Amino acid sequence: MSLRMRRSAWRRLAVSCALLGCSCQPRPIGPPPNAPSVVRPLDAIPADLDLVVRLDLRRIRDTLGGPAMAAISEQALKSLHGDDRATDALLLTALSGTDTLWLGLRPARDWSTADTVFVMSGHFVGFSPERAESKPRFGLPLDLGGNVRRYERAHPATRAAPARIYTHAEDLVVSLSEAEIDSVERSFEQHRGAPALEPAEQGALSAVARPRILPPELFAGESTLRRLALRAQRLELKADLTGAGVDATLSFKFEDATVAQDVARALAEVGEALHSGAGRLAKFAARLKVSNAGQFVSLRLALGRDELGELVNCRGSACAW
Repeated sequence: MSLRMRRSAWRRLAVSCALLGCSCQPRPIGPPPNAPSVVRPLDAIPADLDLVVRLDLRRIRDTLGGPAMAAISEQALKSLHGDDRATDALLLTALSGTDTLWLGLRPARDWSTADTVFVMSGHFVGFSPERAESKPRFGLPLDLGGNVRRYERAHPATRAAPARIYTHAEDLVVSLSEAEIDSVERSFEQHRGAPALEPAEQGALSAVARPRILPPELFAGESTLRRLALRAQRLELKADLTGAGVDATLSFKFEDATVAQDVARALAEVGEALHSGAGRLAKFAARLKVSNAGQFVSLRLALGRDELGELVNCRGSACAW
């Protein structure tokens, strides 16, 4: 072999070795994903839920008393989660330390099939979902950084039951059902997607909803009124506790002021018809005031402390309207 051919062979061998060496080098690892940044608790509520309720639990607890508040919470969780008592106990513990609760819902005829997100802001020292005897149990937490941890479990017994829980330090707990996992990941972990419905930061209770959640039973025998109400752009509820009782206002916003006038007129007629009857519903209807201003229709209801207590403690067959 000539000198020139030997040099060419060596060059090819050197190039091959260099390429082989490059292919064996470890690929650079990119930076880890950003840790979730908790700007405000409502960021954990996704945009796809049709009803978002905000409750000032500390204020309600101070007004109604701890036992009454615990009974209401227990009844609400039981209707959502079925017979998973350990998980209910876990969430009741969290609710007992909650100052403000945001509850996002996609309501269903059966509450156990609703899609839910609970966002609890307060004080949660020692809150550990993996220690609860849930069915199935939550696994060990995954540290997402930024003081955020994520707990998972597979396929709870009911659709509304929590399948994932997030905690931030000891001041935030987020519990969500299985159908909302992807949506909450986008809103809470990745901070992307459309904004959620946002209730007003006023009063002991506030809520905002899309009209499609209104149950047909609400308009029994009033199909025209239901069609008009479903044309509303949104519903807003504000309720405040006063020394005398509770003062609540439900507002409908319409795109067309003429439709708003028609709805106000129809609601006033329904209220008068109910008032002429008997029972608890007639008594409440007598307190209902309907008003109309431009695109808005509002229903205001003021109840005394005794009437509020009667309504709060109304359960089962004893609660006849």
